[in-house]
Amino acid sequence: MNNEKDNVYDLVEDFYAHDEGWNTLLRQEYAEGFLRMEAWKGKKNSDLYRSWDNLTMLCLYLGSAETFLGDMNADDFIDCIAWCGRNISEFTPDYKNTQDFLETCDGLFKYLKGKNAISNDTVPATAAEILLQEGKMNIILPDGSFDEANAERAWNATPDIPAKIFLNIGERLQELLEVLHRFFEREYFRLDLDRAAFLYYGILMGYEDEKKDSIEETSECFWDYFLFDYHLLRSDKRPLEFFYERTCLPESDDYDEEFAKRNRDVLEELCKARLAIFKIDSYTDDGAFYCTDWLSGEKYTLSLPLEESEDLNDAILLGHIFYNESMIMNYVSCLKIGKVAQKRLFNTLKSCKEWYNIQDPAADWEAFIARNPMLLRHMVFLYSAFVNLNNFNYETEHKNYLPTEIDYKDRVILRIRQMMEPYHFAERDIKLVIQLWSDFKVKFCREVRMPDIWAAGAIFDFIKTNGVYNYDDEKIAELCHNVPLDVMRRMAKEIWVTLGIEKHDPRYINEEGILLMALS
Repeated sequence: MNNEKDNVYDLVEDFYAHDEGWNTLLRQEYAEGFLRMEAWKGKKNSDLYRSWDNLTMLCLYLGSAETFLGDMNADDFIDCIAWCGRNISEFTPDYKNTQDFLETCDGLFKYLKGKNAISNDTVPATAAEILLQEGKMNIILPDGSFDEANAERAWNATPDIPAKIFLNIGERLQELLEVLHRFFEREYFRLDLDRAAFLYYGILMGYEDEKKDSIEETSECFWDYFLFDYHLLRSDKRPLEFFYERTCLPESDDYDEEFAKRNRDVLEELCKARLAIFKIDSYTDDGAFYCTDWLSGEKYTLSLPLEESEDLNDAILLGHIFYNESMIMNYVSCLKIGKVAQKRLFNTLKSCKEWYNIQDPAADWEAFIARNPMLLRHMVFLYSAFVNLNNFNYETEHKNYLPTEIDYKDRVILRIRQMMEPYHFAERDIKLVIQLWSDFKVKFCREVRMPDIWAAGAIFDFIKTNGVYNYDDEKIAELCHNVPLDVMRRMAKEIWVTLGIEKHDPRYINEEGILLMALS
C-alpha cells in the first residue's frame, strides 16, 4: 500500500512524469479519471491506493508483454496475474488478491468503454470466471507458476524480468530501516555500535560530519555505513546479512513467518547492495544518470537524488547501489576532487588493494571495498578536503604468499579463540591470527606441548604487525591467560623470524592496519 500521507493523484503524476511512455499503454487522463470516478462512488483513500497499485501492475505487465489493453483476452489476463505473482514483490496471486485485481480491471474496462477507448469490457470478468471458482484460486499457484494441469501455459508465458519490482520501495525501506534500528540498538550489539562509531567518527575526528546538513543526516549516514558495510564482531557478517538470516530463515530462533513473507525479497535485494565510488557521465531522457564506476570502469544507470542543474564537474559520488545496479540508497555523498588529487587518490587505493591482494589474490575492487569500506570512505573524504597525504610506499618480501590450510581441531587454534573472544577481538582478527599460526605450524615440524604459550606468541605478533591496538606487552600477556612475559616474547620471536613477519605484514593485515598505513 502506498503511503497515505501522499495524494493518490500525486502518485499518478509521478508515475507518468518518470516515463511518458506509460501513456501509450494507459493514458494518464484515463487513469486519473477512473480513480476520481471511484472516489465519487465513495471509495476510501486506502481503496484508491490499492486500485492505483493494481493499475500500476497492469501497466508494468503490458510493458513487459509488449501488448495493449484493447488487445487483451482472458488468457492474457491469466498470464498477467501469473507474471505479477512472479515479478512484483507485493503481489501474491491468491484468491483475494486476484479478485481485487480483476475487480479493479473490470471497473477500468467499463470506464474505458464508456470513453470509447476500447470495444470489449467483459475480458476481466471472463478471466475471473475461469480463475475464481467456488471460493478458491484455480490454474495459478501462489508463486506465480501454473498448476500441473495447466503447465503448458508456461510455454507461452511472458518472460520474467531480471529483478523483482517493488511498487512502494520508499515506504517499505523506511519501515524496514526502523525495524533494523530497533533490532541493533539492543544491548547485545552495544560493543558493535561503539566500535562502528569509532571507525566512522573517531578516526577523522568529525571531519565527515561537517559535510552533513544536520545531526539527523549525520546519524542516518552512520546507520547507512553500519548496516551495509560494517562487519559484526562475533560473526564477521554485515548487519543486514545477519538480520536477514535471523528473521527470514525458518531454522532461526527469531524467525517470523509474517515478517519474512513481507520483507524477505526486499532484504535479499538490500543484501546485494555494495558500496561504490562513481562518476556521472550524462543524463538519460527519463531523468536517470549514466554512471561509470571510478575504480573498475563498470557502467551502470542509476536513479539519483540529484538535480540535473547541479555542478558535477570533478565530482565523485560515494553510495550503496542495489536493485540490479539501478538504484542507490538516499545517503549518497557528492564530493569535489580535482583531477590531480583524483589521480593520487586512485594510486593510493590501487596500492592498498595490491597490498591486500597478497592476502586475498582473488579479490577484485568490489571484494576489496567490501572488506575495507572505511578505508575507501576516509580516503575519499580526506582527498576531497585537500589533505596532503604521503604516497603508499610500502614494500614486502611476501608477494607470492600461499596460505596454509587450517586445522580447526588444532589445540593452539582453540586456545587462540579462547584468549581473544573474551577481549572482544573481531572474528576477522581471530581468523587472521589462526592463519598466522597455521602458516608457522607447517614450518615448525615439532610437537606442540604447551599450546597456551604458542597461542600467546601468535597473538602477540598479530598485534605488533598491525600496530593498531593500545595493548602493551604486559596487557597482551594478561589476555593470553597470563602466560609469562618472557616466554610469550620468546615464542613470538620464533614465529616472527620463522615466517619473516614484517611491520604491516600484508598476509595478516586487517582493515584498521591498512587504514593506518594509508594515513601514515
